Amino acid sequence: MEKFSEKYYDFLHENLEDKFKDKIDNQYSSLKRGILLLLEDSIDNTEELVNVQNYINKSSEDLENNPLIGFIEDGDIFDFYFKYQADIDELCNNNNWFTKTATENNIFSLYEYVISGSKFAIKQCLKILEKELF
Repeated sequence: MEKFSEKYYDFLHENLEDKFKDKIDNQYSSLKRGILLLLEDSIDNTEELVNVQNYINKSSEDLENNPLIGFIEDGDIFDFYFKYQADIDELCNNNNWFTKTATENNIFSLYEYVISGSKFAIKQCLKILEKELF
């Protein structure tokens, strides 16, 4: 006999966006929702909010060693940028990322510039999310 909790898991399981929608500020809101979706796929047990908090903290400090599933490959990051372009550009601008030249950031192609800026914005947004949610 199949368990009710396994058969109807999607109906019983509350996603991160539903859990935190009242705590998320309107600034960069679409980017924050996109990151919550990435976190949902990256964390094994999102029911334990301490796991979410710890993962957000680790990823905001070192995204390379604590990646978000769906934000690892350059192609995925590029697609993510196009989906959330307005918020990423605004966040980079508000945090003075554009004040450094590409050479200062050790970037030598336009593609790398988009990837690097997107990673910077995700790290900044993870820090914002951590403050807002916890």
